[in-house]
Amino acid sequence: MTYVVLDSGIFIASVFLEPYTAQAKHLMKTLQTEQVKFIAPHLLMYELMSTIRKGVYQGRVLPSDAMRIRDRLLNLPIDLYFDQPLLKRAYDLATDLNRVRAYDTQFLALAERFACDFWTTDEKFYHIAHIRYPAVRWVGMYPTT
Repeated sequence: MTYVVLDSGIFIASVFLEPYTAQAKHLMKTLQTEQVKFIAPHLLMYELMSTIRKGVYQGRVLPSDAMRIRDRLLNLPIDLYFDQPLLKRAYDLATDLNRVRAYDTQFLALAERFACDFWTTDEKFYHIAHIRYPAVRWVGMYPTT
């Protein structure tokens, strides 16, 4: 089985109009066609729900659309992980990369565990991390078709 870690930005860009929507949709379609298994830390779901809610609050999305998007994202086949070794490794990675927070590094820690790619919409994190951790990939470099 082949695995991939996608950050919340990839999933959000696949359902909202974002700077990397075309790349995110193409990436997800390609991965699904190739039957790659999506994995993520539990943090993913909290980030997704917060982003959808923020869109409603800011008037960027109608509440009825938000509920449809929420349900679509909640029903994606994603295996979620949460355990102390993962959290400890995320903390260590954040320290190694001199990050203030250990959010992005939870995704990276999971990619390390499964020896798979970690795709992100966060260009800044990509530039900070990809030299030391080549599994970090930036969706902005993915083709749109």
